[in-house]
Amino acid sequence: MLWPDHCVQGTSVAAFHPDLDTTRAQLDIRKGHHREIDSYSGFLEADIRKLFVCGLATDFCVAWTALDARTAGFDITLVEDASRAIDLGGSLVRARADLHAAGVRFQPAAVA
Repeated sequence: MLWPDHCVQGTSVAAFHPDLDTTRAQLDIRKGHHREIDSYSGFLEADIRKLFVCGLATDFCVAWTALDARTAGFDITLVEDASRAIDLGGSLVRARADLHAAGVRFQPAAVA
């Protein structure tokens, strides 16, 4: 079932309340980009298939995020030059091996 138009992006009814302090917000996920898809989830819009991940640290938080996303069925690309590793005792080599084995692709930001 498709709902009638509501919370249309760019309109005042879809804007955050003016008294809401968003200065500490780390993430603002938008959904409802496709009129023909009713998306109840802010994460799954029924057409999201490919994710790009980057950040700190490549061998821990970024790697685990990428691996969890692969487990969930997403096509994952790790943006190498937008990520940095800690590399404790070979942790980067191990993480890269795990990521490659899981099917995560690596590429530079210029290509992403």
